[in-house]
Amino acid sequence: MLKKALCLALSACALSSAVLAGCSSPQSAAPTQSQDKYRNFYEIFVYSFYDSDGDGIGDLKGLIKKLDYINDGDPTGGEDLGADGIWLMPIMASGSYHHYDVDDYKKVDDEYGTNDDFKKLCEECHKRGIKVIIDLVLNHTSTDNEWYKKAVEEIDAGNRDGYAKYYDTAQPGKMTQNAAYSQMGSKGGVLVESNFSSEMPELNLSNEDVRAEIKDIMKFWLDLGCDGFRLDAVKYYDSASTDGNEFLKWLMDTARGIKEDVYIVGEEWSGSSEISMRYKAGIDSLFNFPYSDQGGGDILTAVNSRNVESFLKGVQGWNKIIKDSNKDAVDAMFLSNHDMPRSALAFSGELFKEKCGAMLYLTMPGNPFIYYGEEVGIKGGSSNDGTYRSSMPWSYDDETGRCSETPGVADNSSETYSPEQSVEEQIKDKNSLFNFYKKMIDIKLSYPAIARGTITDLIKTDFASISGMVVEYNGEKLILFYNMSKDEKTAEIPKDSLDYSSIAAQACAQDVDKDGNAPQCTLDGTKITMPSGSFAILK
Repeated sequence: MLKKALCLALSACALSSAVLAGCSSPQSAAPTQSQDKYRNFYEIFVYSFYDSDGDGIGDLKGLIKKLDYINDGDPTGGEDLGADGIWLMPIMASGSYHHYDVDDYKKVDDEYGTNDDFKKLCEECHKRGIKVIIDLVLNHTSTDNEWYKKAVEEIDAGNRDGYAKYYDTAQPGKMTQNAAYSQMGSKGGVLVESNFSSEMPELNLSNEDVRAEIKDIMKFWLDLGCDGFRLDAVKYYDSASTDGNEFLKWLMDTARGIKEDVYIVGEEWSGSSEISMRYKAGIDSLFNFPYSDQGGGDILTAVNSRNVESFLKGVQGWNKIIKDSNKDAVDAMFLSNHDMPRSALAFSGELFKEKCGAMLYLTMPGNPFIYYGEEVGIKGGSSNDGTYRSSMPWSYDDETGRCSETPGVADNSSETYSPEQSVEEQIKDKNSLFNFYKKMIDIKLSYPAIARGTITDLIKTDFASISGMVVEYNGEKLILFYNMSKDEKTAEIPKDSLDYSSIAAQACAQDVDKDGNAPQCTLDGTKITMPSGSFAILK
């Protein structure tokens, strides 16, 4: 399968760029498909993924053990999902279970392992063609961070010229409007911006010493083998002392100066205007919250309303907006993440709807981000962050590697998933959500134009539930066509935009038969007949 070939090509490039003609250096040629920034990412909360030492907490060694589940790098096939990128939620030393308040920016948390474990993880990922990005939390530190401790010591001593300038501070009565503050030091008179928590003081990102620290931190992790970063809370880069876009542009330029092909995606949890504004700073990607907020967003609406025509029109418009802000923008669509109820809840646990949701977002331009366990339908809970971060259900009967639930959340393994939702069962079940995700990822990797292409035309029919789009990349054109209706539909597809001749690939969200075959699309001249919940590529 092409998925596997691409993975091996990336691994080979990393080992010797001179061996393969397609792996020339960035200076001599444009990036090849295996070298560019398009990936199918898999978001992992290490704490809840796989426990290698029996302490109930997931760790990097456990993740290494399970890499073959994500992508085994085998060109002949296998039982892996096929994702070729992973995003690790924060792994740096921290006193909290979520690690979004960093104590030490250059140290893997002891619960997760060591810096050598991380280096080994990157090496093993690269062998399989997997790129690794990690959370980089720059908006704030923890109050246990040495920078903050030294800043407090200075302030208590009446000195505000050293580490005290690392943080966004204010005097009482002179605070930024709509910002939250906490007292800094024991004597009063100095407040520090703390929008997330009093234990998360916010950094002054305009301070040159802070920027020098950040540059050093990025180089540290990139030298260990990391391929890029996910930036937390980009929205909060704007403060009384910082122009968020100016800082973001500096960050991108600095990171690319360290590693030319670094990939960076940011969290701007806002509307379309705010997100498109951030793209002007030159960042590679920003998460597409309008389409994914609260476990489905516009994707959920498209599945429930069966209006694929409106959905595709919106995606075309959105991609034009972000490309106008940054011609190299790579959209980052997702269904749910660690800060919201899981997509399985949004789709009411209905397998057909979950497959249709996956079909849509995995075939849109850009990089999809799959939240760990989404591919097996984990429901989790809907009450707090801990319930969104349920332990990965590797097996219903075998507790090996099973992680405890997050602090403050009762172990709800029997409620979180059924036997059919364990990885072990889903791999064996030809009708499973896992095997549908696997198929869709394989299709996307087999046709580079899906991720990288420009939507040049929309194809309407007599029904809003059956519609398509033309994507073009490097001279190749494809028609991606969808039927979200309840019934089989036949539609006329004119050859005005593309003189297609065949169905190159297809998938269907309906149940498969005992041999693993789903209902098929058929083409008769310019008429395509599509089962309910189906997708086809015409070329």
